[in-house]
Formats: sequence, structure tokens, C-alpha cells
Amino acid sequence: MSDGDADPDADLPTRSRERVDDWLADLRERYDGFERVEKCWDLSADAYERNRERVAAGANGGAGIWITNDAGAVLLVRNEGDEGWADPGGKREAGESFEAAARREVREEANVDATVTGVREAHVLELVDETDPDRPALWSLIVIFDGEYAGGDPRPREGEIAAVEWFEGTPDAVLYPEVADRPFPTNG
Repeated sequence: MSDGDADPDADLPTRSRERVDDWLADLRERYDGFERVEKCWDLSADAYERNRERVAAGANGGAGIWITNDAGAVLLVRNEGDEGWADPGGKREAGESFEAAARREVREEANVDATVTGVREAHVLELVDETDPDRPALWSLIVIFDGEYAGGDPRPREGEIAAVEWFEGTPDAVLYPEVADRPFPTNG
């Protein structure tokens, strides 16, 4: 590659880290304290490439909502093909706020509307290609909001979500460990 053909994504790792830092600073300005969770995702070459494209397009990141009802029960979803339960959520689109992404994903996955009341966790993700240690790490952010049930008849999104249920206690199987550590009415 000649100097005139410099890789336009060469600074993508730095830009992705700066973008995550900016998002975190914005969240700290608008919300009271929340837990920061550092995670490293070892991705296949194809998954790394898909994530690289999302990062380059500014569409990286995702959001979900830890939704409670008046009785304190928590709404969780189980994805098709998974055994564990998690808060409803998903990918953020380019230009979409984390709050808007969370509300949209909850409606799409669980047919429920929720009001965002705060930030529970910010998962800072280091994305690495498990097949090529020379590919640089990229950075992304998943924000888990606290929220309250605002309406809708909970039901799973066909072709994606296997089940939607209200839980008063921690389910036997969770999709990721933080779900088991969050407050449920019967956990005290």
C-alpha cells in the first residue's frame, strides 16, 4: 500500500476507545452512579469483521432495560437457542441514543413499553479476533438501564425470542453473570 493508499480504518481502534469514553462521560453527566463492567469478547474472524463494520459506521454498542413492575418483579427474555435468561435489549443503530435503542429493543423483543429511570451498568467491551492476535482490539459499549413497566402485553418476538416472563427471583439459568447479581423481590 502506498502512502496515498493509507488504510482509512487504521485509527479505528483509537476512535472506538475515544467514542466509548465520550459515551461514558455523557452517561455520568446525566445519570447518578452506575457500575462499570469490563469485558473482553473473543470473536471469530467473521464476528470480528461484522463488529468492525458496525464500529466504522458508528453503529456499535447496544442497550437493554432491567424492567420492574409495581410488585418489583423483573421482565426477562430468553433468546431462541439459549438456555439463560437476560434483560431485553439489543444493538444500537447509528445515530440512535442508548435510551432510544433500549426502548426500541424492549418493544421489539418483548412487546412492552418501559420508562428509563437510570443506568444500572455500563459494559465496556474489548472486541478481539480470537483467530488473529495481530488485529487490533476495538471497543464498544452496552448500557443496561433501570426501568419501569409502562404497558404492553409481554410476548416473545417470533424468530428471535423463545420466551418472555416476569421473575420474582433469580432464574435457574442466566445468559450472563450480572443478571444473577441484580435485585429480585424474593432475593431481599
